[in-house]
Amino acid sequence: MAMKDTKSIPVTPGEQDETITLFSSFGWEYKNATEVATNDSQILTGRDEEYEHYKIIPGQHYIRLFFERDRSRQNYEELKKLEEEYFALKEPSLWEKPQLITKLWLILIGVGLLLYVLPGIILLVIHIVKYVKDTKLWNSSYERYQTEMTSFNTRQKEILDKAQALV
Repeated sequence: MAMKDTKSIPVTPGEQDETITLFSSFGWEYKNATEVATNDSQILTGRDEEYEHYKIIPGQHYIRLFFERDRSRQNYEELKKLEEEYFALKEPSLWEKPQLITKLWLILIGVGLLLYVLPGIILLVIHIVKYVKDTKLWNSSYERYQTEMTSFNTRQKEILDKAQALV
């Protein structure tokens, strides 16, 4: 009797087809799906003289997909390794773009202008210089991010194509 790996994955109803396609690329055979839908429920949390207090627990709606993969299938180890590599890939992140005027800077500039016009102008100049410097750093970081993202997408597609070719 052949040994089989099994896997169960919860997904939203809109992700069902995409998930089945993705896992079949790594040699998983789709077996079935179970839809899970629960209603909102109320729990009594306390009472006082006039009111009863309830907490509402929102219902859930998702689909649990079940897959199997035969360990004796051709290219099993390579498919397993490619699957691990695919899910181990980390998407690059980008920090938030600097804003010209934030609440803190608006307050500092306003106070500076109220106390004395010159300190307010100095703060404004310092802030503009800082903004220009931060924007240049962000732009160079954004270019690096785009390059990394392109590399990430290319590698992800290569792994998927390779796995699909083995299936």
